[in-house]
Amino acid sequence: MFTEDSLESIVLDLFQDELEYKVQKGYDLVRDYHSVVLEEDLREALYVINPTLSVEVIEAAFRKLLYIDDASLVSANQQFQRFLIEGVRIEVYGEDIPSRIVKVIDFDHPYNNDFKAINQFTVIHKAEKRPDVVVFVNGLPLVVIELKSAVREDATIHDGYLQIKTYQDIIKPLFHYNAFSIISDGVNAKFGSITADYDRYMQWKQVDRHSPIVDEPHIAQIGTLMKGLLNKERLLDVIRNYSFFAGGKAKIISGYHQYFGMNKAIDSVVRAVDGDKRGGVVWHTQGSGKSFSMVFLSAGLIARLNNPTIVVVTDRNDLDEQIHGTFSSAADFLRQAPVRAESRENLIELLEHRSIGGIFFTTIQKFTEETGLLSNRHDIIVIADEAHRSQYGIDPDIKIDKKTLEAELVYGYAKYLRDALPNATFIGFTGTPVDSNDKSTIGVFGELIDVYDMTQAKLDGATVDLHYENRLAKVHLDEGILDQIDKEVASIEAQGLTPEKIEKLKKDLVTMEAVIGDEDRLNLVVDDILAHYDIRKDILKGKAMIVAYSRKIAYRMYQLIKEKSPEIGAKIGLVLSDSNKDTNQEMRDIIGNKQHRQTLANQFKDDNSDMKIAIVVDMWLTGFDVPSLDTMYIDKIMKEHNLMQAIARVNRVYKDKQAGLIVDYIGLSKYLKEALNTYTSRDKNSVPEIEKAKEILMTEVEILEGMFHGFDFSKYMNATPKERFELIQDGVEHVLKERAKEVFLKHVARLQSAYNICATALDFPVRVQVSFFMAVKSFIVKVERDGMPDVEAFKKKITAMIEQAIIRDGDEVVSISAKKEKSLLSVENLEKIMAMKRKNVAATILKKLIDDKIKWFEQTNIVRSGFFSEKLKNIVERYNQVEDINVLITQMIDIAKEIESAINEGIDLHLSPEEQAFYDALAKPELVKEHYQSDVLREMAKNLIQLISENKTPDWYKRNDAKANMRSLIKRLLKKYKYPPDEIPEATELVIRQAELQMKNNLYETNSNRFSYSIAAERKELY
Repeated sequence: MFTEDSLESIVLDLFQDELEYKVQKGYDLVRDYHSVVLEEDLREALYVINPTLSVEVIEAAFRKLLYIDDASLVSANQQFQRFLIEGVRIEVYGEDIPSRIVKVIDFDHPYNNDFKAINQFTVIHKAEKRPDVVVFVNGLPLVVIELKSAVREDATIHDGYLQIKTYQDIIKPLFHYNAFSIISDGVNAKFGSITADYDRYMQWKQVDRHSPIVDEPHIAQIGTLMKGLLNKERLLDVIRNYSFFAGGKAKIISGYHQYFGMNKAIDSVVRAVDGDKRGGVVWHTQGSGKSFSMVFLSAGLIARLNNPTIVVVTDRNDLDEQIHGTFSSAADFLRQAPVRAESRENLIELLEHRSIGGIFFTTIQKFTEETGLLSNRHDIIVIADEAHRSQYGIDPDIKIDKKTLEAELVYGYAKYLRDALPNATFIGFTGTPVDSNDKSTIGVFGELIDVYDMTQAKLDGATVDLHYENRLAKVHLDEGILDQIDKEVASIEAQGLTPEKIEKLKKDLVTMEAVIGDEDRLNLVVDDILAHYDIRKDILKGKAMIVAYSRKIAYRMYQLIKEKSPEIGAKIGLVLSDSNKDTNQEMRDIIGNKQHRQTLANQFKDDNSDMKIAIVVDMWLTGFDVPSLDTMYIDKIMKEHNLMQAIARVNRVYKDKQAGLIVDYIGLSKYLKEALNTYTSRDKNSVPEIEKAKEILMTEVEILEGMFHGFDFSKYMNATPKERFELIQDGVEHVLKERAKEVFLKHVARLQSAYNICATALDFPVRVQVSFFMAVKSFIVKVERDGMPDVEAFKKKITAMIEQAIIRDGDEVVSISAKKEKSLLSVENLEKIMAMKRKNVAATILKKLIDDKIKWFEQTNIVRSGFFSEKLKNIVERYNQVEDINVLITQMIDIAKEIESAINEGIDLHLSPEEQAFYDALAKPELVKEHYQSDVLREMAKNLIQLISENKTPDWYKRNDAKANMRSLIKRLLKKYKYPPDEIPEATELVIRQAELQMKNNLYETNSNRFSYSIAAERKELY
């Protein structure tokens, strides 16, 4: 069988054979378990790496590394990261140089460092824990790896993540030194930093920049991650150049696409500096961490080009603000604080006052405020964000005035940018591909350096799916208007127009605004949004954005929502820039100033705030990330990159969010198809219409109806809450009786996935039917997981259907008591189960309770666990042949009574559960009780506990020397009692195996008075 140990062996073999690490077994190391550093390895490495430094300096650095200030895990880890990257500064008194830098790792010569992988590395802090594998570099524990079984369904990669989080609390000092952690269940493998939530753990899918991306979910995933990320040179490169603390809070580590993409970009720019100044174009889709990629690129260029001046150019103020914020959070990593240029004159001043270094932010519009030279320096690197048509236009277009018949040359912004910085090197970033109408991309920036498309981002879990729902027909907008809208909007897309000219052309659309802002139409749209949101909010509980056609229409929508639904109206914010042209004082008051907009932004980004819906026109459609935003209602024509940037607001990863939904009220489908046609071939169908999800859902409904053939749930829609709950339980009974649980759960999972996307497109009767299937599934899962559904949680999940989940006469689901003073298998609880009319539900609950008790025995009592698990297995097998549910329940009740009797036996003997386990092991051979009285066996059990507690060392049951010593001590104690009898010499082995079992499950503390008496404390029941 493939177990966690098997996966651990595969990982260790990879370290040794492929990565050429030294591999050691943790239980063979003689060390202080309270220390997480391999002290001798660290001391030796410091002397090797710093051969010219004195003993005093190196020993001082050694002490600093051992005693990291642990006010908080994040601050401790950040302090260590500084030591790791910059070295440890040691003050030296009485010498010309006041301090010395002690290097911790030789980054310039990776193979001059010591790399080790140690499995089962025991650490004692708050308690004793034993991570599966820890990676050490120069004696420092930089990577923790947690592995889960690939074949146990209940052991998932998420369990590995939870285990890491537990370690961060229980053995926190280990994570003072942590670069990142890795989790794997054999099928999946991911890595993440100490601050990463589970949805931010990432896969690493390339071994090197020339190898293919590995998308297949198979056992090789852990191999790809290890060979790609833990290669000695790459591990040190990622630690040094591709990880940093953002604002001192979140530890950011690059994804594989950022690492390999930015390495290629750095090489390309370095070549371009001495070449044609065209560094190339990076196309990384929206939501894939483009701003962080720019930070990694800048840091790499600063290192490779001896601190050049970097100018980051955007085409919108909000993008400029957002990316500047990202760079500001990385100021420590970049070794300098970025500065925003307030004007063209300010940018000239900034460039003139710096002969080297500096990171400056500006918008491209500033290059048209006034043309001419800004700087002719050769060490300026321009990073152009959203490198689409606004950046292009080196060659002029001809524009003819129809009235005067005069022709003028119109240039794009790129010409003015190049005129201003003629000797700069340019690199462009884009989240959307360049379409066929753009001027030559190669002519401005150079060749494509790296592509990370929508499809790959979704495969990697960097973004979620986008789904499209067309609500146009339902609001009765005349589709003939669309062509007119198209023509009018196209007229303002002329390349190179100044903002003033664009505004003038927009005024010509006043008649179109009158059509779209018609009061009857707006009422229909707002009514539909309210109805749609009312359904959607209970499914995902995320946030929504309404994109309005104009400021005036946005304000009217805001008013209508407030009037029609005060409850939802209390949760909306109107997000517009303040304008002196707004004549309505109430509107100006609601819009507020810049500070008010920042407050709204903070509230919208806060998952727990009351602000759930934002109404916007242009703001927040680029460079504004709210992961919980899952629905976008669009009532404004957008095209090409503007459309793709906008809809990408809802593709961010967030908890269990499966997809973002685009709801179209204006007729965007043809623009969406046109925009997607410029993407890679596999991206073209990446925004499916919601009808496809509806087709999938209806197919699953048909399958589930077939499974419930003969089961009448037609009255479910109009039933009372109590009657509905009855039907849910009858549905559970039906599924269990038909032995169809696995198939049922599989189809409901598909149903639920489709429902989350298309619920708003379903008629009410279908939604009610779906809720029935999901309620049955929820009940089955809760019974199997908990033995009894959490009534309050269940009522909340089906709020509109159930008022009370427990009926007092044993007529419905029993309320199983889990109080400490009462056993879960008490007489009272067993009587409740026996009285249940739904026998298959009763059997499921009973089996879960017995399974849980047997699992406890498996960790504590080797004799009892084997006896009861075999007995339960035989009963279930017989039931599968006889198919008599009443017989199964009766026989399981008998097992339950035997389990309680076994527990009560220990109580009668005044034994703790741990002591009782030894008593059972000592008495197991049938002939033993012929030689020993019960009191003697009881005394032996208590003395064994005392002996092991006083002489234990971590991992003694694995280390050969410690195991031999413990076996010797146990045998010596037993010999005093002349145990075992001569005719059963093998009895001693069972006692030793019992000791190993309890030790493996951490049942021993520092002395025998600290054992758990939880089960023994349960109230004794008689049968």
